[in-house]
Amino acid sequence: MEGLEIKQRREALGITQKELGDLIGASRETIINYEKGKPIPKSKSEILNKVLSGDAVADKRVVDAEEVRFAHPFENKNGNRFMTLGNGKLFMLMPLLEFNVQAGFLDNYQDTDFLMDLSQHGIMVEKQAYGRYVAFRVNGDSMDDGSSHAISRNSIVSTRELQRQHWVNKLRYRDFPYWVIYTTQSKLPLLKEIIEHNTEEGYITCHSLNDSPEFTDFRLYMNDIQALFYVIDVNKSVSKKVVY
Repeated sequence: MEGLEIKQRREALGITQKELGDLIGASRETIINYEKGKPIPKSKSEILNKVLSGDAVADKRVVDAEEVRFAHPFENKNGNRFMTLGNGKLFMLMPLLEFNVQAGFLDNYQDTDFLMDLSQHGIMVEKQAYGRYVAFRVNGDSMDDGSSHAISRNSIVSTRELQRQHWVNKLRYRDFPYWVIYTTQSKLPLLKEIIEHNTEEGYITCHSLNDSPEFTDFRLYMNDIQALFYVIDVNKSVSKKVVY
């Protein structure tokens, strides 16, 4: 998307440069630079495409002689921001953990100010959510097998945290096969497919899509897990409906 197109779509939606900046987690000055043709980082380009999508422009309508505009953003207690779009859907922004902050995330993830200072990633949702949603930049090839299900390096996975009190029940790994897992052995998270949850013995079996010998299946005991996040979106189209 080039600068002129950004400006045209923004004006068609009836939002200011500051409002667009708020939607994508950037300043008004940044939007001005984008519209002048300055380079746009890939992460911001993806969010811009979602916020300024053709569907959002096409669904803009008039109600009681007033234009439907983006509502003021509202947040849940976990630092996730929601914007109401003109088509009645919501755009949810969540903290994006780039490689350099993933190791220290668990030490700071109760700090809303810390979360809001991070890069942001957004997906379209049907309703406001009250869980903790976090996006991770993928660093590794263990989930890249070259298939349509591959999660390649530098992909962004959007996740929801599964709170610890729910770990005693069998995980919904058939509905949500891919998980980001923090363990006691490493400060860096794992991205794996969970193919088994043995509640009696208290372990999960982790699988990699990449069938290289170094990525063999392994058991991980729940006592060795610090945090679990199930993947709800893998950098997919904004038209994807997210199920909670």
